[in-house]
Amino acid sequence: MREKVWRFIGRHAGGVQWRILWLAHQKYIVGVSGLVRDGGGRVLLVKGRMWRPSVPWGLVTGYAEAGEQWHVTVVREAWEETGYEVKVFPEPVRLVSGFRLRAEVAFLAEFIGGTYRPDPKEVLDAQFFDIDALPEGLLPSHRELIGEHRGWFKGDGVGTGGS
Repeated sequence: MREKVWRFIGRHAGGVQWRILWLAHQKYIVGVSGLVRDGGGRVLLVKGRMWRPSVPWGLVTGYAEAGEQWHVTVVREAWEETGYEVKVFPEPVRLVSGFRLRAEVAFLAEFIGGTYRPDPKEVLDAQFFDIDALPEGLLPSHRELIGEHRGWFKGDGVGTGGS
């Protein structure tokens, strides 16, 4: 019986089914990170103004805007945070949920160019680091993510590259 009701609503009520589902389910924000490498295989890290002083360094990161494709979020955040242009590979290398109101996704990206101009509201510094000389105070989850893609940073091809 329940199935027939939903089928009827879907056929005859247009967007009503969507509205009911929207009201009945949890809403999430999507945090997006980019593993940006330069031509020398170094990773771009940002020192965040609003991050804890004990772990101020992390990947290019931000929240997806409504309707924004997630890989485009990396392009936008890199530009906003650093002034750099990046090319993002459209397939995510990590998708994690299980947080109360947040899901996280990560992408690989290549540094294209641009002029360094950090956003003073969000960024204290941004630098490229050799993955064998990452700074103290790097977010543990980002250190782990970089390690998982060590081969990619070392030039072992596109994709995860293995450890």
